[in-house]
Amino acid sequence: MERLIEKTNAYRIVAGDLKRGTLSHAYLVVCPDADRLAEYARALAKLIQCEEGRGCGECRACRLIDKNAYSDCTVYPEGDKILASDVDDLLSRSVVKPLENKTRLFLLVGAESMTASAQNKLLKTLEEPPANVCMILAAVSDYNLLPTVKSRVKRVEIPPFGEKELFDGLKEKFTDEERLRRAISLSGGLEGKVEKYYLGEDADRNLALCRQILGEMKRSSDVIRFSGKIDQTNVRDFIAAMRAETSKLLKELVRGKPSALCEGFTTGALLAISDRLSAAEKSLNFNANVQMTVDSVLFGIVEEKHKWQKS
Repeated sequence: MERLIEKTNAYRIVAGDLKRGTLSHAYLVVCPDADRLAEYARALAKLIQCEEGRGCGECRACRLIDKNAYSDCTVYPEGDKILASDVDDLLSRSVVKPLENKTRLFLLVGAESMTASAQNKLLKTLEEPPANVCMILAAVSDYNLLPTVKSRVKRVEIPPFGEKELFDGLKEKFTDEERLRRAISLSGGLEGKVEKYYLGEDADRNLALCRQILGEMKRSSDVIRFSGKIDQTNVRDFIAAMRAETSKLLKELVRGKPSALCEGFTTGALLAISDRLSAAEKSLNFNANVQMTVDSVLFGIVEEKHKWQKS
């Protein structure tokens, strides 16, 4: 994991600030990988607090940060989301001088969960930070953060990784290369999901179902049969699997080496299906009806397949 984050612009920016002695009083780290958000925040904390000055992972400070046990690095929340009481605790600790390090560090993981009240409490400290204090606000999205908060922090991003980056960074940990490549294709560039798909059996079932749908679903009347096979409690994973399969077919067509599963599909149809999958994914973010979303995806596959055959 640290091998991956060390190559990001976010890590380089913080490392550069540290080297120049211009460390910001607060960083907003935006990363869509909710499964790894806390680990990425800790990696930045180790970079800042490391006794070797490079995030070595081996010195006393780095080892204690990994255990959330370093006196000059406090992590919030203790529960599911950051509460006003957490911010109160941060404010009281921020005026205390560092005990072991030159910087007292605060990590707020899932900063987007803070209520407006909690954010307003934090605002004064962001405006007039005590000396030797640094805060890392780690968030999956900054949508729920107040503009006044966002204007007083230095924003850095950890975007999804490329397939090669993930493969090179994870191949020693996950040694089955074929399974790893498949997990990466499903992950959307999120390292946390790679592990989930690599270790889980659901990914295999979803991929098998997607191949069956693409190979056997010929007309609208087939939609009902396949719709009932999709786990509606995990539709996002189904969509990710379908995206991976359509992308694979598209590559086969572009390379001029189509497999049997490509039969009946054109590059235009596969691109249009990919767009529909993206739209379905976005609709789920706004609490769309799951059954309607599933049916829309399946009808869309049939529709685009036939439309592009005629064009």
